[in-house]
Amino acid sequence: MSLQMDTFTTLLAALQKAGVATGSARGFWGGTTPDNDVVVTAWFDAMDSQGRFVVARPRTRHGGLRDAWDQRRVVPDATVKLILVRQRGDVRLGDPGRVVKDAALMPGRWRVVELTQDENGWPHAVIEPVNAH
Repeated sequence: MSLQMDTFTTLLAALQKAGVATGSARGFWGGTTPDNDVVVTAWFDAMDSQGRFVVARPRTRHGGLRDAWDQRRVVPDATVKLILVRQRGDVRLGDPGRVVKDAALMPGRWRVVELTQDENGWPHAVIEPVNAH
């Protein structure tokens, strides 16, 4: 699958462009906007063979994304905005210690297709472009 995306920039700039009200990206893995949009992030190298990404429920409340999960706004058929993040360095996907290098807001909306859990039981959502089917 070929991805059309915005230019990579800082995570802060991508969050702000998506509508998340913040002056810092520290601790942010997405958020909510004044228009009630949910914004999520996914690692650039985490796309599956079907063009889908896995996003994790954040552990902190920065930006309101964890609250959106708790309010059941991240459920199958919900739509979200997606920011792809690239890492600085080469830490394997799933290993601790990844650091965000830059980010790009993806055009359009993404649909939650299923909820899953990692090997430790932490909630994840699988998302795909709204126009995938």
